[in-house]
Amino acid sequence: MKRKIVIIGSGIGGLVTGYLLTKQGDHVIILEHDQHPGGCLQAFYRDGIRFDTGFHFVGGLAEGGPLHKFFNELGLLTLPWKNLTEQEIWIGDKSYIVPTGGEEAWFNYFADKFPKQKENLKTFIKVCKDVINCPFSETMPYWEQNAWEWFCKTIDDPTLRNVISGSSMIVELNKETLPLFAFAEIVYSYIHSSCRLVDGGQAIIDHLLGYIQSQGGEIHCSTSITRIAEVDGKVVGVELKEGRTIDADIVVSSIHPAETLKLLSPNTSMRKTYQHRISQLKDSLGSFTCNIKLKKNMLKIHDMPIYIHREGAEIWSYNHDPIDHILVHCYPEQNALDIIAPISWECFKQWDGTTVGHRGKDYETYKTEIFEQCISLAEIALPNLRNAIDKAWTSSPLTWKSYFLSHNGTSYGVCKDCNAPEITLLLPRTPLKGLYLSGQSIILHGIMGTTISSFITAEFLKK
Repeated sequence: MKRKIVIIGSGIGGLVTGYLLTKQGDHVIILEHDQHPGGCLQAFYRDGIRFDTGFHFVGGLAEGGPLHKFFNELGLLTLPWKNLTEQEIWIGDKSYIVPTGGEEAWFNYFADKFPKQKENLKTFIKVCKDVINCPFSETMPYWEQNAWEWFCKTIDDPTLRNVISGSSMIVELNKETLPLFAFAEIVYSYIHSSCRLVDGGQAIIDHLLGYIQSQGGEIHCSTSITRIAEVDGKVVGVELKEGRTIDADIVVSSIHPAETLKLLSPNTSMRKTYQHRISQLKDSLGSFTCNIKLKKNMLKIHDMPIYIHREGAEIWSYNHDPIDHILVHCYPEQNALDIIAPISWECFKQWDGTTVGHRGKDYETYKTEIFEQCISLAEIALPNLRNAIDKAWTSSPLTWKSYFLSHNGTSYGVCKDCNAPEITLLLPRTPLKGLYLSGQSIILHGIMGTTISSFITAEFLKK
C-alpha cells in the first residue's frame, strides 16, 4: 500500500526527495507557497534577459565527481550541461585563472606558481579525496576537525591559502567553526569539475517534477500551510490557509528547520529541548544580487565564474560594510551578468515585516549604496563595467525571505560548527513521529549538499 507523503517546499531539496520517494512507490504531494515550483532553481526574466536565482553552476558533476552518481540516479546527466574549464580568482589586483577540469590540471597550475608547496598540495588533494570517498556514517571525525587549523598546517603559504579558498564563499569560511568536511567537499568539487546548465535550473525542475507527476504525484503552488497537524503525538497531515486539511502518513519539510517549527501547534508534543536546539542554530549569510543587462559591444565577458576579494580583506572572515567579496557570474550568450555579494541579515532586518515594493526610500537608498560598492569591486576584473550597464536590478536577503520563506534571508541555511557537530548537524528524523526534514540545512548546502541531504532523507524513509 502506498504511503501518502506531503513535502513542504519545492526547491531542490523538496524535488529530489519527492523524486526518490516516488521512485520507491510512495504517493507524493508537494506544497509550494510561491506561484511557481523550484525555489532557488527558478530563473526569472528582466527586459528579455533570463537570470538565474540561485542555481548558476555546480562542481563535481563530471564522472568520478562527488555529484555525478547522485545526478545519474536522478536522470539529470542527460540535461544540456556545459563544462566550465576555468574560474578566475582576484586577490586584490592580482588575478589567478584556476583550472576546474580535474585535480591534475589544478595541481600543475598551483605547483607552477607555488613550487615550494608541491608536497603540501599533494597532501591537500589526498585529504580532500579521503573526505569525499568516506562513507557518510564514518565522517564524524571530519565534522569535528577545524578546517582552518588543518588548512594552515597543510598549506603554509598564506597567499596560496587565499587563492584556494577564494572560490568557497558558499560555505561561509569561519576560522573558529567551519568543519573540515564542509570545506573539503566544496573545494574538491570545483577542483574536479565545474558545469552549468545552458538554459538554467528550469530543466532540473521540469525533469524531477515531470517524473513525480507521471507517477501520480502532485504539486500545488500558491499554497500556504498554517499548521502541521498532530494527533496523539504523531503527524497526520497539514492544515492549509483556506481551511482544508491534507491528510498524510508522513510530512517532510524541506524548508528551514526554524520555519518548520513555526508550523507546529503551540501544544505540539515535540520535545522542547529539540525546539530550543533549532532556535539556537546560526544561519549562514544572505546574498545581495545585482542582475545586469549590458550595452552591446561595450564589455567582453567570458563564460566562467569570477571571484573578487578586495585587497587586504580577510577571506576567512567576511566583512559586509563595505562589500569586500563578490562573485560575478556571466551570461555571454545574453550579454548579461550577475554580481552576488554575501551579506548579513543584520544589514536588512530593520525592514523585516515589510512587503516587496513597499519598503520605503531608506531601503532603496541603502540598496543603491551596496550596488555602487559591488560595481566598484567588480571593476577590478571588468574595467568600464559601470559605463557598459544598460539596465540593472537588485535583490537582498529580504527578497529571499519574501519569495522563498528563507529564514532571516539566509542563502545557505544553517551553519555547521566543528565545536558542536552533534548540535548543528541535523538528521532527517525529528522527535515528532511522522515529521522529517530535508534540504540544505540538514547536512550540507548548495546544489551538491542539498542533493546529498535529500538522498539521506529518502534513505531514512525507506520502507
